[in-house]
Amino acid sequence: MAPPRRSATAPAPSRVERVLALAGSAGDATEDAARLRTLRRFVLAWGAVRSVVWLGAGAPVDAFWLGASALVLAIAAALAFAPRLEHLAPRIALPALALQLALSFPLTNNHWFLEAYAVALLALAGPGERDAPLVVCALRWLTAIVLFHTGWQKLGYGHYFAGDFLAFMVGRGDRFAALFQWVLPAGEVARLQSYAPFERGAGPYRVAQPLFVAMSNAVWVAELVLPWGLVWRRTRTAAAAVAAALVLAIQLGARELGFALLFASLLLLFAPPAWARRALPLQLLVLALMLAATAFAPGQALLEEWHLW
Repeated sequence: MAPPRRSATAPAPSRVERVLALAGSAGDATEDAARLRTLRRFVLAWGAVRSVVWLGAGAPVDAFWLGASALVLAIAAALAFAPRLEHLAPRIALPALALQLALSFPLTNNHWFLEAYAVALLALAGPGERDAPLVVCALRWLTAIVLFHTGWQKLGYGHYFAGDFLAFMVGRGDRFAALFQWVLPAGEVARLQSYAPFERGAGPYRVAQPLFVAMSNAVWVAELVLPWGLVWRRTRTAAAAVAAALVLAIQLGARELGFALLFASLLLLFAPPAWARRALPLQLLVLALMLAATAFAPGQALLEEWHLW
């Protein structure tokens, strides 16, 4: 975001304004308005579809009020495609999201909060292009902070240095096993899966394969480094592409569809507007397939398979 020209008597930018401007665009407000338009359409469509999936797959919340919130979110998603009313769409969606928080708390997942924060920031943008650069800056900082925090958590846990956490997940035989067990010999996988994971003394969850340990460490290192590349304009596009590839590889491999779609769409804010515009039809197609799958998934299978709850 290029700083506006100031007269001799205009006040200097505050510290908050200077920090926000670090994530600003070199282009004009028209480009940022285009970025917001695409993100608004996807995020609100995602919220509506996610709510329908919750409803159809039997999420443990009151069905009537969940259905009411899904209807409001569907209306908001439709308004996001109406050029004259699109700025109202996130504001209409916020009460529905607040209701979902009341229904799901304290079981509300972290991915839902990321969606709600994004909608809240989108709601700050009024009609036209005036507010777009500032809202884009705020959304970019939200994305960079979340990415950095995920790496900081892994660093603090200390269970990624020797691959302990990933070995434990492979041993459980759940969604992470399919993603990482191809790196390990079959005998090593069998050893890890022979342990009772929640019994004291189970283990050791240590493996000797250098590639496996290197992948484990590469995850938290990338999550700590990439946010800085996103904020710096010269490396922003490349960092956005690498971060999106990393998130999609990990989250889709781990079958966390909701976070993969949502966070990838936020990362596209750092890329040229055309990237998100071209990706939107594919994203909407995935949402349509999710709706179709909801009709055929038995019970909570869809919620559990793609970790949408």
